[in-house]
Amino acid sequence: MESAMIERIRASAEALRPRMEAFLSDFLKIDTENPPGRNYEKCVRFLGEKMRSLGCEVEYVEVPEEALASLPEESKGFPRYIVVGTFKGTRERPAIHFSGHYDVVPAGGGWTVDPYGGLIADGKIFGRGASDMKSGIAAQIFALETLQHAGIPLKGSFVSSAVPDEETGGQPGMGYLVRSGRLTKENTDYCIITEPLDPDMICLGHRGTLWFTLTFKGVQSHGSMPSEGLNPIEGMRALLERIDRRIRPQLERVSKYPVSPERSRKSTLCITTIQAGSKVNTIPDTCSASFDWRLIPEQSVEWAKGEILSICDDLVREGVILEYAYTPIIEADPTMVDEDQPLVDALKTCGKAVLGKEMGINFSPGMDDQRFAVHEGGLGAAVVYGPGRLALAHKSDEHIAVDDLVKGVEIMAAVAAELLGTKERQ
Repeated sequence: MESAMIERIRASAEALRPRMEAFLSDFLKIDTENPPGRNYEKCVRFLGEKMRSLGCEVEYVEVPEEALASLPEESKGFPRYIVVGTFKGTRERPAIHFSGHYDVVPAGGGWTVDPYGGLIADGKIFGRGASDMKSGIAAQIFALETLQHAGIPLKGSFVSSAVPDEETGGQPGMGYLVRSGRLTKENTDYCIITEPLDPDMICLGHRGTLWFTLTFKGVQSHGSMPSEGLNPIEGMRALLERIDRRIRPQLERVSKYPVSPERSRKSTLCITTIQAGSKVNTIPDTCSASFDWRLIPEQSVEWAKGEILSICDDLVREGVILEYAYTPIIEADPTMVDEDQPLVDALKTCGKAVLGKEMGINFSPGMDDQRFAVHEGGLGAAVVYGPGRLALAHKSDEHIAVDDLVKGVEIMAAVAAELLGTKERQ
C-alpha cells in the first residue's frame, strides 16, 4: 500500500477519534449480557442505524426458533438477532466481510467503575465488552467511515455484521449467519473476525474444544453397607486416575503452532462440575461430571472423544460402574488457515505501515466464530484480527485504550482498500 494512502487513512481516523469514542461508549451502555441475552434487538438497531448512515444496505435477521436449540435454559424466551450492513462499491466482488459478536459475559463483581457506564478516562474506554469485543465491531464500522471520510471510494463490497451468542457457543449467531447463506465462499472472498487477539497480532486459528458431561450409573445402598451397592463416585475417581495415566502424556505435547499465551501450546483437560448424592448415609446411584478439554491444533475431537469413551467402556467391562452416558455440549475441532494468502499478506503489509513494526502470527487458546466461517462456510481466507487485548477480556474494569481502537480502525480500513481496490474520484 502506498504511503500516501496510509497517511490519508491515518489523518481521517484521527479526525474521527472523538466520534469513535462516543460511539463505543454508547455501545457499551447497552447491556447485552449472555446469558440470558438482554437487549439484543436494541443493540442491533443501534448498530444498524450507524451502518445505514454510512450508506449500507441493512438487514435485520431474527434467528428462527428452530435454530435456538443450543440456548441454555436461562436464555429461553429471549429472541436472537443478527444485523448485516453491506456497502457496495462499483462492483459486488471482491467482497470482504468483517464480523463480531455483540454479546458479553456477565459483568460479575470487582468493578471500580460502572460496567455499563461507558466511562472514557485517561485515554481508555471502560465497560463490559470494551475489549471482548464491542471495540472490534466499532472498529469494523468505523473502518468504512474512515475510508469515506478520506475520500477513498471502494471498488468491491464492504460487509459488516454483528452476531449474538459467541460466548455460549455461537450456534444461533455466526453459526446461523453461515448456515443461512449470508457468509459463505459463494458470496465472500475475505473474512475478518474482529475478536481481541491483540492489535499487533494476526490470528490464524484456535485450539479445539470438547465440552461434555459423563453420567455414571451405580447401585444405591445404605452408607453402612457400601458393599451392597456400587458407588458411581468411585467410578468417577477411577476415571480421573486413568486420565492421568493414559491421557496426561498427550496433554504434555507442545504444539508446533504459536498458540498464545505460551502455556496454551499444550492441551488442557479439566473437570469443571460434579453432582452426586443427596444424603450423607446413602450411596448414590448416579454421578455426573462435566469436562472442558482444549485441544492443540495437532489433535482432533474424534481422537479425544475416542480416548474418553474407551476408558468408560473399560470401567463398565471391569464392573467399576454399571453403565454410562456421554452427553456432548460442544465438539469443535481446531481451526487453522494458511498463512500464505493475500488476506494475511494485506494484514501484514498494512499493519506494518500503521504500527511501524511487523505484525505477529498467533493462534487463540479458546474457540471463536472463525470455525464457522472456515469449517461450514468453506472460507480459507478467514482470520481473526481486532483492536482489543485478550488479557483484558472477561475481567473486572475491562477497557480498551483509545489508541488501540484507532490503530485497529486504520489497519482494517487499509486492508479493505488494498483487497477491494479503490477508484479515485474524477
